[in-house]
Amino acid sequence: MKKLPFLFVFFFCLTGCESSEERTQRFFHMGNKALSDGALDQAIEFYNQSLKETPNYAAALNNRGVARIESNHPYEAILDYNAAIKIEPEYLDALFNRAYAYEEIGQFKNALKDVNSIQDIRPDSAFVYFYKGLVHTKMRDYEDALINFNIADSLNPSNPETMINMATIYYFQQKYETAEGLVGEALTLSSEDANAFSLLSLIELQRENYASALAEINRALDVVPGEPYFLNNRGFIYLEMDSLDAAIEDINRSIVINPKNGWAYRNKGIYLSKKGDDSGAIRLLNRAIQSNEFIDEVYFYLGDAHENMGDLSSACESWKKGAELNEHSSQRKVDQKCD
Repeated sequence: MKKLPFLFVFFFCLTGCESSEERTQRFFHMGNKALSDGALDQAIEFYNQSLKETPNYAAALNNRGVARIESNHPYEAILDYNAAIKIEPEYLDALFNRAYAYEEIGQFKNALKDVNSIQDIRPDSAFVYFYKGLVHTKMRDYEDALINFNIADSLNPSNPETMINMATIYYFQQKYETAEGLVGEALTLSSEDANAFSLLSLIELQRENYASALAEINRALDVVPGEPYFLNNRGFIYLEMDSLDAAIEDINRSIVINPKNGWAYRNKGIYLSKKGDDSGAIRLLNRAIQSNEFIDEVYFYLGDAHENMGDLSSACESWKKGAELNEHSSQRKVDQKCD
C-alpha cells in the first residue's frame, strides 16, 4: 500500500508531465499507426488531438487529409491539404495529395496546377512529368500527355510503365500498330506485366481478333487474379462477342470487388442496351459519367441508348459531348446523324 502514491505520481507524469510538443508527436504517431492499419476514423481522431496541441502542424494536416480521402471525403481532404500548403507552400506530399484529390472530384485543371507547382520545385523529376501525362490523359489532351510521357521517358529511360501509358494514348488515337510496338518493348523489360497484356487484348479486340483478345486478357488475369479492371475488360470482350451471360458475370464480379469502377458501369450499361433495356442503360451510363473517371466512348454508348428510345435530340447532345472529348465513334455519329 505504501507504493500507491509513487505509482500514482508515476502514472500522472506519464500523462500530465508531457510537454505540448511531446503530446503533439505522440498523437501524430498514433494517427500514423491507425492510418497504416486502415482504422481511418481512429486516425482522424488522433490527428485531431495532435492538431489541438499544435494547430499549424502541416504533417498532421496532410496525413489527416490522407485519412479523409481514403474514407471517401475528398472535399474535406482538400481543405486539410490547403491548410498544410498554406503553412508550407513547397510541401510536396501535400501538393501531390491535393492533385490526386482534385482528380477524384473531376477537377483536372486544378490537379494540373498543383502538378505544375511541383514541377517548378522538382524540374528534373521523371515522376512529375509522368503524373502530368496521366492528368492530361484524363483531360483527353492526348498530345500534351504524349509530350509529358516522352519527357518522363527521357529522364528515366526504359520504364515499362511509361511505355504502356504512351501505348494507351496511341490506342485511344487508333494508332494500333504504334501502340502494339510500345507494348512489345515494355514486355521485353517486364515480361509479366499484366497491364501490357490487358492493353494488347483491347488492341486485338479492335481488330476483331476475339480469340487473341481473350487469350491476352486471361494472361493478365493469370498474373493478377480477380483484378476488377481486367475482369471488366474481359466482360467487354464478351459483350463484343455477344456472349452476354459470360459478359455480365465478369462485369458484376468487377463491381462487387470495386463498386467505384466507372468502366464497369459503362459496360453494364452496354449489356442492358443489348438486352433491350435502354432506360436502365442510360441510368448506368450516366452513373459511369458521374464517377469522374476517364472512361472512353461512354458518351457514344449513351447516345446510342437515347437513339434506341427514339430521342435523337438527346442522342446528338451525348455524341457532341463525346466528340468534344475525342471520342472517335461519337464524332462519326455526329457527322452521320446530327445537324
